[in-house]
Amino acid sequence: MKWDIIFKETVQQFPGSGGWVYVAVPKKFTKELKQRRRAWGMYPITAHIGKTSWKTKLMMKKGGNFFVALKVAIRSKEKTAVGDRVTISFKLD
Repeated sequence: MKWDIIFKETVQQFPGSGGWVYVAVPKKFTKELKQRRRAWGMYPITAHIGKTSWKTKLMMKKGGNFFVALKVAIRSKEKTAVGDRVTISFKLD
């Protein structure tokens, strides 16, 4: 599969109890992604880390930057935790 966007970033967590774990999309991709914007700033994507691919949505943070949420199931499969650096790729569906 040809991936639209590939980058390496650190896994982060939004502050507060129960904050989502995510990977921020580098700002250099923001302009291109905003040109393909859909309702509410969410984009259906197929994401890939390590050997795991899954369907999810690319979401927008305050300030207009994007992120990919990493559910517990994905983090468990890939043995990934907050603070780890991961290579992530995704294709806009």
